[in-house]
Amino acid sequence: MTMNSFLIGANMNLITLKYFVQVATDGSLTKAANELFVSQPTLSRHMKELEGEVGAQLFVRQSHSLKLTTEGAAFLKATVKVIQEVDHLTHFFDQQRTSHVNPHYLNIGYLANFNLKKMYERLDQISHNSNVQFSLFPDSPTNLSNGLATGEYDIVFSLRPYINGHAEFASADFLTNDLQIALPVRHPLVNKQRLAFSDLKDETFILLDRDKSPIIVDAVLNQGIKNGYNLKANYYVKSLSQGLSMTAMGNGLAFLYSAMNDGQLEQQYRIKIKQLVDNVGNHNIVVAMNTALANQKTKLIFEKLAVN
Repeated sequence: MTMNSFLIGANMNLITLKYFVQVATDGSLTKAANELFVSQPTLSRHMKELEGEVGAQLFVRQSHSLKLTTEGAAFLKATVKVIQEVDHLTHFFDQQRTSHVNPHYLNIGYLANFNLKKMYERLDQISHNSNVQFSLFPDSPTNLSNGLATGEYDIVFSLRPYINGHAEFASADFLTNDLQIALPVRHPLVNKQRLAFSDLKDETFILLDRDKSPIIVDAVLNQGIKNGYNLKANYYVKSLSQGLSMTAMGNGLAFLYSAMNDGQLEQQYRIKIKQLVDNVGNHNIVVAMNTALANQKTKLIFEKLAVN
């Protein structure tokens, strides 16, 4: 059964699907409700009804945000395609439409757990001044590179090490992104202004699962070796929130990036975050496209995004 026939068979409301895309893109019921001009309780009800209708949990509900589950991310990609097809059918017999006014859709992949306010602002500015519509998909660094290589994504915002190995990718630095360390609030090292890997040789760490970000995990392990010790990782986690929660409970120190830190993390998790002075290479967030697959419109949007 195709996704189209599934949606028709399930008698889903197209408005609800559009609401779902907006909530998934914003990661917040409050923000999405404001943009859609509906009440937050109404929007919440639509999301719960949609989850009941498809028989899957689409969101992980956190204290101040919503994050797509694996099922939710897959459903988002299928939903965007359906909405695009419906939009095409709406104007199927409209002979007045010309190529220069047809909306151009771009699939944008971006890093989950990162503070990408600049990305949203830039995309919003472009969409308001052109006939381009963006569909946004949070994903892991590995999946972003794979998706850009296959054409699943037109443009991605990812970490520099995951882009450099692809000769067909064009990229430009978008956000500075430095390595940081999260500590329990009563940890002895919180009194030091800045920390180095040499200060961490006796510590226990909480690392992200290697399949989520293998290059980054290897980078911190190698940095420990350069300083004469092997990092002791007692826990491997699947998300930043899980790692910071365990840090707050005293289970170890967790690595994160400066671009993940929106200024609220210390208060939210009751932790202390310190800059690491070691040079672990360029891990900046870049905007990238696949030059072998990109059309002229994609190249134009990339050029606009690449200008800092």
